[in-house]
Amino acid sequence: MKRVLKLGLVFCLVLAVVGTSSDHSLFPEHRSAIFDGEDWHLSGEGIVCCPCKVPCPCRTNNKASFGHCEAAMYLHIRDGYYGKVKFCNTRVVNVSGDCAMTYDHLAALYFDNSTSDEQQSAFLKLLASFAPGHSTDFPYVRTVPINVQISGDHLYQVSIPGILQMIVDRNWGLPQPPMPKFAGVDHFSNTLQYAQNLRYVMHDDGAKLNFDYSRRQANYRDVDLDGQQYLAKKMLIQYQDSSGWFNAEQQRLILELNLPVPDLAEARRLLKTSK
Repeated sequence: MKRVLKLGLVFCLVLAVVGTSSDHSLFPEHRSAIFDGEDWHLSGEGIVCCPCKVPCPCRTNNKASFGHCEAAMYLHIRDGYYGKVKFCNTRVVNVSGDCAMTYDHLAALYFDNSTSDEQQSAFLKLLASFAPGHSTDFPYVRTVPINVQISGDHLYQVSIPGILQMIVDRNWGLPQPPMPKFAGVDHFSNTLQYAQNLRYVMHDDGAKLNFDYSRRQANYRDVDLDGQQYLAKKMLIQYQDSSGWFNAEQQRLILELNLPVPDLAEARRLLKTSK
């Protein structure tokens, strides 16, 4: 009888460990999502690091500097919703092994371990609304601790233990940000601000993402976005064709929304004086 009780106790302990630890973190998943037409809104901020030069050519509808763009985006949703699902202080990191300008095939998507399964499913559907066919494939999804420290409202330190380190300074070591916000191609905002990439290191063998692109490109965006902007085709990224500069449709939208056009020569000058 005692042996049966001991075996039962061991079995319960195993179930407890498996049940309480996140399946997504222990076993990365291949997941898919289809946008089901729900209304949504996101409010927050995001930073991106990638291997491109500064200013990043992808953001002005050009091609990546070196023919590839392993970009990581840290997104902090302070407030938002997808249908009846609420987002509050939700943290997400996505990393692309090809180019983060497309959401057809993300290389890796990481949810903070405070994110519920319901919130994860809702966010995947939201991302699917970006795609022309309203369906998206996510080959590598994990739930992990995402640690964030922000100093002085400008220095961002984002880490996933054993996987990712990002350190980005909006101020470039100065009292105020030297780079202005201007029109940029992005899924979460029509305006971006170039920031200083101090560290960008990624190691996740399961996702086949291993690189160090520190001191390359970084940018910052405020996020105030809803599904209606995509339905009305009010996002610059919806007209992206990598033709070398903002195309006619993007220029029309820039004029319509009164977005500041980037002066790349001035940005390079500011970059030199900020180093």
